[in-house]
Amino acid sequence: MSVRHPEFVIAGAVLVSLPMVPGILNGDIGTVAAGERFLVALVGCWILGSVLSWVTTTYSHQSRRAELMRLTQRQGFTGTTDYGPTAASTEDSP
Repeated sequence: MSVRHPEFVIAGAVLVSLPMVPGILNGDIGTVAAGERFLVALVGCWILGSVLSWVTTTYSHQSRRAELMRLTQRQGFTGTTDYGPTAASTEDSP
């Protein structure tokens, strides 16, 4: 699972863990429990970041492919070659 911007993932985990800071400072939450919660937040943000990266990459590839298809159709490229089968040669066949 890859993430395009891991710094955003870490920043998201820190933001998710910020409400825990007063509890740590008051002694209500132990350091081990706070560390475990931060790791859970980091894993959750990493999974969310990888899903978002996958979605944006997929849509980016699809839009680039669609744009290339539009450009080739606009220029009249049909994908057939001079030495391949053409519509005229298939009409003559029995």
